[in-house]
Amino acid sequence: MSFTARMAKVFMNLMTGRPAGSAEELLKKARKYNDKNPFVKPSDSKAVYRVEKIRDGSDLLIVRSKKRSDNANCAVLFIFGAGGSMNAWKPHLMMVRNIADKTGAEVFMPLYPLCTDAPVSASVETAYDTYKRIMNDYPPEKVVITGDSSGGACCLALVSMLNRLDEEIIMPKLAILHSPSGVPHNKDAWERMREQSKKDAPGTFSMVEFFPEICAHGEKVPDYMIHPALGDYRNAPETYVYYSADETLASLGRDLEKAFISAGSKVHVHYEPGMVHCYSSYPACKESKTACNEWLDLISKVIGED
Repeated sequence: MSFTARMAKVFMNLMTGRPAGSAEELLKKARKYNDKNPFVKPSDSKAVYRVEKIRDGSDLLIVRSKKRSDNANCAVLFIFGAGGSMNAWKPHLMMVRNIADKTGAEVFMPLYPLCTDAPVSASVETAYDTYKRIMNDYPPEKVVITGDSSGGACCLALVSMLNRLDEEIIMPKLAILHSPSGVPHNKDAWERMREQSKKDAPGTFSMVEFFPEICAHGEKVPDYMIHPALGDYRNAPETYVYYSADETLASLGRDLEKAFISAGSKVHVHYEPGMVHCYSSYPACKESKTACNEWLDLISKVIGED
């Protein structure tokens, strides 16, 4: 493990802090963060930005590189994470610009309803509306879906929703997920996660315990939106999943892989030792650079295909 990776793990442990005492405590912190970070159209000159409204009224930030051709022939639907309850659009701008700069793709980032005010089903529906919006300009074989943490979980739920709605909407070409979150679907899976959490920062396991309450927001939501192992992955795009081998959520990988294989779909789950949550999302250390170059190359191949 590189020195940078070791320092990142120390920092993550410090940032995670003590376990939360309740779902409401987590939501209170999220609301405080959101009050300080409302969405505004970026004003920097690092990329070309435009903002649209999608069907449910959510803002949709669309980003193109200033360094690449204006003739993008590939779209990336990017769903940011942060527990589905924090409006973490600004910290993810660097990742969005990196995708646009390195691949030339047009990146679509919806500002979805947060679980501070709505059930997780609202964010999945926004992802669905965004995907349909993208299909106005791009064929499905030129579309990639990606997300980190709860954003990765939203991408998985989107695949299930496309199957469940049966509206003959064709799946995207590729999915790239960074430490997709979720809740274990049975007792054995909970025990595996509890054991896995001993390798991770303090407090992460308790966050997962509160996910069902936070995601439901007092309403009944489909099981597949909370438990990735219960998803419907028929006809799913070829999917690449990156976990730190030391993070709590890595315990979800085994059951997720089984669900894909059972559905006859291709999935590649990678576990990198010693890394932090979402290590693969941005090139911050040697190990993350390797992962990042890999998935950026996958997107570039989609662009290069005729």
